[in-house]
Amino acid sequence: MLLILTMLGLIALVITLHSLNFYSNDRNAINYSFLNSILLMFLSFLFFGFGIWFASTFLSPMNHKLKRLSYLISPSSNLEKYLVRWILTTIGFIVAFFTTMWVADVLRVAICSLVYPEIEMHFLDITKLYSSKDNTNFNEYAFPSDVFIFLVSFYFLLQSVFLLGSTFWGKASFIKTFTAGAALSAAYVLICRWAVLLFYGGLDGYSNVLNSFELEQIFSREQVITLSAIVMYAFTITFWILAFFRLKDSEIIKRL
Repeated sequence: MLLILTMLGLIALVITLHSLNFYSNDRNAINYSFLNSILLMFLSFLFFGFGIWFASTFLSPMNHKLKRLSYLISPSSNLEKYLVRWILTTIGFIVAFFTTMWVADVLRVAICSLVYPEIEMHFLDITKLYSSKDNTNFNEYAFPSDVFIFLVSFYFLLQSVFLLGSTFWGKASFIKTFTAGAALSAAYVLICRWAVLLFYGGLDGYSNVLNSFELEQIFSREQVITLSAIVMYAFTITFWILAFFRLKDSEIIKRL
């Protein structure tokens, strides 16, 4: 419930303030399509942030003694317990976010109508979230279709990482998972940079080697994004499966 109220308050605050600022600066020539695309981009970033935060609460029933006892004595199987929590942190979050987004949008239109009664207000057009391949008017849309596909797969990858992280750290899971992920990413970048400097003498030499393969002639932009999405979905499913086995181990440890 706290997450729902937090999402509602933050979403309503962000889109309302931005709309009021937009209407005050452009009252004579209002471009509703541009405002709609900007608000959808803001909401997409909020969706990312709240989604991974909510995923980090995957094992919140195991954080407190009373909740843990209730959770452990439940007659459900490990798979059933996992699926319930998984549905809540994936599908449940998506439903909750779009519901709060709709309520926040109603508040935005109501407030903006009171402040600027002479301007006709419009609700968000969610169909403009991404453009089709055949559409050339990209200014009306928040994201191109290929970028949207990449972002969706990247979101589920991050969501699965924080969900898995919650099975390792019961308390402050978001902060600990974020710190561990940042440390591993920094270490990976440093190791790759060291390897490039060691074997190629510098980034320019490595770039020349990559250009020699003429990858841009072998794979198109759409193919690269599709392959990247497939790889990220594969890691996502792997992390979800690992989270299930971690849940089983955590339950055994808590029972001892």
